[in-house]
Amino acid sequence: MIQLFGRLYAPDDRGFCAVAVEGASIVSIRPTETQPAGSIGGPEARILPGLIDIQLNGAFGDDFADPSADVAGICRRLPQFGVTAFVPTIVTSAPDVYAPALANLRHQPVSGESRILGVHIEGPFISHAFRGAHDPAQLRPPSIEEASRWLEAGDVRWLTLAPELPGALALTSFLVDRGVRVSMGHTDATWSEAAAGVEAGATLATHLFNAMRPFRHRDPGVTGYVLGTGLTTGFIADGAHVSFEALRMVARIKAPDELVLITDALAGLGMPPGRYKVAGHEYVSDGTTGRLLDGTLTGSLLPLNLALRNLVDKVGLQPEVAVRLATLNPARALGLDGTLGRVEVGRGADLVVVHPDWQVQATIAGGALAYLDSEKSR
Repeated sequence: MIQLFGRLYAPDDRGFCAVAVEGASIVSIRPTETQPAGSIGGPEARILPGLIDIQLNGAFGDDFADPSADVAGICRRLPQFGVTAFVPTIVTSAPDVYAPALANLRHQPVSGESRILGVHIEGPFISHAFRGAHDPAQLRPPSIEEASRWLEAGDVRWLTLAPELPGALALTSFLVDRGVRVSMGHTDATWSEAAAGVEAGATLATHLFNAMRPFRHRDPGVTGYVLGTGLTTGFIADGAHVSFEALRMVARIKAPDELVLITDALAGLGMPPGRYKVAGHEYVSDGTTGRLLDGTLTGSLLPLNLALRNLVDKVGLQPEVAVRLATLNPARALGLDGTLGRVEVGRGADLVVVHPDWQVQATIAGGALAYLDSEKSR
């Protein structure tokens, strides 16, 4: 049996609790201000549901668009950031890359490792005007035929596309009918085009503000549509992709259930600053963000636990709200909140214990101790 002690955010604030894990399940949650002998945590620790990152391009030097990426190694190492489940992203690539890359991501879950919840395909059906760091030579019109090949090759959980492109609405309906979530991103959509995307079945927006038609008071566009409706949106909280002031505004406009914290992390996550690749293209990591050699901003290098810290310390969210954005909300966005994203007796034991600075003290994945910061746990 593994016992944890600290202030429990389940994600609602439950106060100080002792949480017991046996096998793969949570077997008891006991309110107490006395730390049980031999338990992990302490009076300053926080206990959270396992963090869920639904947009991760790579980590530890490997990029998921590379069919030779060390997927098993990434699954073993992500718990150091409190991540117990994630969705690897394949960004815009040549047509022949997808099948082997998707096959490589068919990794069976293992207790004590972060598990894959399916794959996110971002592009190639996106706007040239808002392609960001995606390779313009590989952008192409939406194709049900190509998407069908992806579904045969792997477990596609969600797709980012630009709803204004010819064929995008038909593809959206096709994918939604097959259980794939569709998100609007890298898009020059107007308000009405975004509304048409939602009417066709889109339920998400990809990294709010980044690589999408900006808000203007006479042309609110897709950004205005996201802010002005109940559409769920992902966002990056590294302070570079979106300013903390803008995130404060978003937190006042959007309901807490409508926001999902993502990293959009690159292969340089967990690595020193330097040069790495995304979909075969070199970028430079400064340890917080990545940029192509021409200066174009790519993804983030900030791990999810420290993005949580930013939400509390820089944006001013209450811890229970911030935790919800990295646990229950991403699970709900994928239709998995019936089993993931909460700490409850009888549920699977995916938990993380963090210090007051949100650094990870311990991670439990599938009921097994996946990571322990032994130096800080003394």
